[in-house]
Amino acid sequence: MTPPDDLELRRLWQRGDAGLTPLPLAEVKRRAATFGDVVARRNRREYVAVAVVIVIFGVYAVLFPGLLLKLGSLLIMAGAAFVGWQLARRTSRPDPEAEIADIRSFYRARLVTEEHMLARVGRWYLAPLVPGLAAFLAGLVPAAHLGPLGFALLVLAHAVVFLGIWLLNRRAAARLRAQIARLDATQSYEGEI
Repeated sequence: MTPPDDLELRRLWQRGDAGLTPLPLAEVKRRAATFGDVVARRNRREYVAVAVVIVIFGVYAVLFPGLLLKLGSLLIMAGAAFVGWQLARRTSRPDPEAEIADIRSFYRARLVTEEHMLARVGRWYLAPLVPGLAAFLAGLVPAAHLGPLGFALLVLAHAVVFLGIWLLNRRAAARLRAQIARLDATQSYEGEI
């Protein structure tokens, strides 16, 4: 079975949609510059979020009673640090020499790197936080005197947030795949190269 993102790309291709028409070189240059700015802003926000999570759960680890709350806080801190490291490792970085040599290849390589990162966000972004969150929530039940229904609602709320993050990133990855396909069509185009 073809994934939904691939089906959408196939429909665009079959319709001959303008979304797959070749890009002029000036447009590729503009998009590459804009994309670099978007990635840099996103990374700054994520690093600030990692720092905030580490500080908040560090305070929780010190102040909250109970082994599970402390262990969960420490695991969440470790998971957030892992996420920050993975973001730094996985994200695309500008390479001035590559940019000068061939802007299309440079831009395409950055798009591919970002697409791979976003498509796998469940593995490197969400999964490292699950053990700490599970321990923290389990420790929160007796501390907050939550019953089974309260615990279930708390877990459900976190699951919905994680699902939303995963779906938004999958959607962004599909958009990047469409841009990559359009660039690939441009490279085979005999226009201005």
